[in-house]
Amino acid sequence: MIIKVDENTSLEVYFDPADREQGFDDEIRFRIYESGPEDFGLFAANETSFLLTCEQAERLASALHKAVTDSGCAPRS
Repeated sequence: MIIKVDENTSLEVYFDPADREQGFDDEIRFRIYESGPEDFGLFAANETSFLLTCEQAERLASALHKAVTDSGCAPRS
């Protein structure tokens, strides 16, 4: 799944069996894409990615869900 954050930043999360390596549990890819001017980006490269274990991915999903729930209860100024 690709999520466009703004005109310059996208997040992608997916599973690809090719990312599985013997002896390693991390297999969920989390990728950040950046476009636009170099001096505007957060990272040195246009694309940065890393692998999460299933447990880490579930914890991240839970943290995102909690943040969404919490923000839905907060009044907007």
